This record gives sequence, structure tokens and C-alpha cells, in this order.
Amino acid sequence: MKDNFKPGRDKVLLMDGAMGTELIREGLDLSLPLWSGDINLTHPGYVSKIHEEYVQAGADIVTTNTFRTSPRTYIHAGYSKLEARERARKSLNSAVDLAKKAAGEKCYVAGSIAPLEDCYSPERFPGDEEALEEFYELGKWLASAGVDFLLFETMGCGKEINAALQATSDINIPRWISLILKNGNTLLDGSSLRETLFELRNKGIEKVLLNCNVLRVTGEGLEIIKELWKNSWGVYPNAGLKMPSKGGHISSTVSMNQFVTEMRRFLKMGAQVVGACCGSTPSHILELRKSVDIFTKGES
Repeated sequence: MKDNFKPGRDKVLLMDGAMGTELIREGLDLSLPLWSGDINLTHPGYVSKIHEEYVQAGADIVTTNTFRTSPRTYIHAGYSKLEARERARKSLNSAVDLAKKAAGEKCYVAGSIAPLEDCYSPERFPGDEEALEEFYELGKWLASAGVDFLLFETMGCGKEINAALQATSDINIPRWISLILKNGNTLLDGSSLRETLFELRNKGIEKVLLNCNVLRVTGEGLEIIKELWKNSWGVYPNAGLKMPSKGGHISSTVSMNQFVTEMRRFLKMGAQVVGACCGSTPSHILELRKSVDIFTKGES
């Protein structure tokens, strides 16, 4: 972890882009339930390549490929509990090492933690008892491996958000949380975005973000965040015209011009962190780098 980690307090930070859809584009098999979770061990060179391309494009933040590196995921894949825990931690540590190597001294490393089951199926939340134990373990593993902050992403279940934040409240690194929406007013599980933001005020969260939403829904949700969230916030939407499939595939994407135009609008609204999610490529991050630099110079 970098000693001077103060994200977004004096500048707009640029996140990286998609990992899963880039691995698919490289021709790798990301079958469920493991999806990208084991690629850190079986094909680490591809993960390194994608990280490095985002850094070269101008990203300030490298996100670990740990969206699916949980013991629960490996158990679903047929591993015993002991084997699952060992394999998950080995893959997680590899993911952090790969991200740190690409980041160097230039970039921050975000430790990604996803919903414990399917991020698109909030009804599968396993309950507080299991969630508290599992989120604590994942948070401790990532902190011990040396990430700069925890990034809970694609969180669409109110109960799961509470469990994740409660479980990691004593882990002494910053925490960001990124929400996925059903529409501009509600999370995927139907929880009110307004009420969720109100509840997050006293949870010790450094930043609230939106991710894995299409541009239209993202814009609607940001109007509420801008109104109610008085601290730093950010956004990294999908580049797809529609939501991804269960396996993370994007059938078609918005034009680069439309994507960049909307992201510039979000910057003008006050976003202090921007990036891109499913369907994005290093080219999206390169264009965002140009937009962020222009914006911070006051030229747009």
C-alpha cells in the first residue's frame, strides 16, 4: 500500500476499464462459475497484458482481477472447502501481485470485492452470518496483499452492502463502494438509492460510485448522488448498449463518441473518479485520459 494514498482529493482520478470482457476478447474461456477467477493462475500473462495496456492508456488506478476469487466461487466449481480456500487465496495473491507490478509507483491498486454470489441476482445473497465471515476474510486477504484500498463493486443488494461494510469496518485501509442499479432510483434488489445513500453516510466510506450500468441509467442515478452525497463520488459505466449476459458478454457497444460525450457530462456534474466497466477497452481509457486532462485544465 502506498503511504501517500489520498485518492481524488486534489484531482480527478482515472480508473482502468473492463477485465472480463477483455479476457473474452483475447479468446479465453470464462465459463461460470469461476469466470475470470482462476485466470490469475492459469493465464497470468493475459491479466498482466491488460493491466499494462490500461496503465499505458493513462489509468491512475489498476483494479485487481479478484471479482471471482472467493472460496465460495471455487466451492461452486467443485472444490472442497479446504481446497477452495487455498486456491482462492493463491489466485487473489497472484492477482494483487500482477496489478501491483503493472501499477508500479505511478498508479494505485484497487482491491476488487464483488457480491458473493451473482452480481446480477441480488436475491442470491447468502445471509448475514456467511457474508460477514466471507467479506471479512476477503478484505483481510486483499489488505495483507498490499492493495491501496478496497473496492466493493457492482453491489446491488442493500443487505449485502451492509454486511460487506460491517465486516470490513476494522480493516485499516480506505473503502470505496460502487453500486449497480435497476433504474435511476433503485438498486438491483429494489432498494431505494436515496435511502441507501443516506445509510452510507456514517459507514466510513471514502467514495460512492456507480458501475456496470448503461449510460442512461448511470446518468439518472448520478442526479440523485449529486443531490444527496456530499463527499467524493465517481462513475465507471458499461460501454454496452444493453446489460451484459450472465457470462459477462457484451453484444454491442455505444459509439466511442457517445461514451466520451456522456463521460464529459459526468465530469462537469462533479465526478472525481471516472473509468469504464464491461465492454470497455484500453481505447476507452485513452479517450477518457484526454477528456480528464482537458477538464482539469479548465478547457471544457
